[in-house]
Amino acid sequence: MSDKLKEERVLALVTPDNVTLEMKDPVDPKALEQAKAIMAELRPDGGKVIEKNLIDVAQRLGDIQDDKFMITKEECKAAFDALSDEDRASLVNIHRRVKLFADAQRAAVQDTQVPIPGGMAGHTISPCKAAGCYAPGGRYPLPSSVIMTAVTARAAGCETVVLASPRPAPITLAAAHIAGADKILSVGGAQAIACMAYGVGQSVPSCDVIVGPGNQWVTAAKSIVNGHCGIDMLAGPSEVLVICDETANAEIVAADLIAQAEHDVVARAILLS
Repeated sequence: MSDKLKEERVLALVTPDNVTLEMKDPVDPKALEQAKAIMAELRPDGGKVIEKNLIDVAQRLGDIQDDKFMITKEECKAAFDALSDEDRASLVNIHRRVKLFADAQRAAVQDTQVPIPGGMAGHTISPCKAAGCYAPGGRYPLPSSVIMTAVTARAAGCETVVLASPRPAPITLAAAHIAGADKILSVGGAQAIACMAYGVGQSVPSCDVIVGPGNQWVTAAKSIVNGHCGIDMLAGPSEVLVICDETANAEIVAADLIAQAEHDVVARAILLS
């Protein structure tokens, strides 16, 4: 291989012996202790998150610069209106596709009852009152996470949709607008999960369920609030293994690898060829 090709290589070339066969606990022990400490600071009396404490934590951890931790719907709409035509069209298209499937999912589950000896048996479908949606901020904004969680909650019939995202980019706020989020928090990590699980004063309700991807502190915090409210899952770092040969479309292979590798610096994108 030429020196030029070596310099342009994106993926590191390794042998099978270099790839560890490890099963990681999705909850990092150190992150769990830190998440517990943050939550104890936010709600010292064990009740709702105290607004002043939230501001102190959010400022210390770099989520906000002043005392403003919520973003208005008007600001989200302004961000949507300010997008380029291309970006706005992309969001509209993504929203349309996700909503189409979410509506179909909801329509597929209906109230039902059947007669049985001695009475009736059946079930009713009731949406959660409030859904909490987390969208990562950090290195790269993920407006797709906003749409895939908030639009689904809206299709399910949730009365209130709360979105939390640290240092949200304009595209994230624009996604919040088109997805119909009711409350938008500009905080992340364990502090965001605490806000959605326990509520913040009169401004943020306690959510019945919290969904969406996040870093190790988000996952740790989800493990703490699980049971108080519902969660989607405890997800570890993203991993993907693509097996291909010389007949594969290189652009598609690269897209599959990048789609997972972009999530986090500890994500593992592996190509076997």
